[in-house]
Amino acid sequence: MTDEMEKATNRIVAYLLHDPIGNCEGYVSDYDTDLLAKAQEGGMIVIAEHEDGRREVVDAKDVKEPSPAINGVAVVLPPYVDKRTAATVACFDALSAIVDPQPATTDETGEGTEAVDPVEAFRAALAALKALEAKE
Repeated sequence: MTDEMEKATNRIVAYLLHDPIGNCEGYVSDYDTDLLAKAQEGGMIVIAEHEDGRREVVDAKDVKEPSPAINGVAVVLPPYVDKRTAATVACFDALSAIVDPQPATTDETGEGTEAVDPVEAFRAALAALKALEAKE
């Protein structure tokens, strides 16, 4: 693999702010572009750290929060998993209503619940699940 190809596939794993006067640096945890730009204007240097350990100076406007990974596998946060799990369960619930329909019920006042077309409910749940994937 050429050096250019290796640079193109080597992803950024973290950003650091370096204070040249105090000769110290720290990892960026707030990726607010305006704050990073102000820090850069104040003399701080923004450094991108690549997965191979290589470092390079970058402009604050180019900083984007890196997605965490362990051994090349992307690490996801609980909200990411929770949304997909809830959407998947909704699909299976809707599918269950098609496979094993339940009779309509009434409450203590004698009013029945609105009948929902199970096929349409499944289509809506599946569309919601697919929409989560499309956001990626």
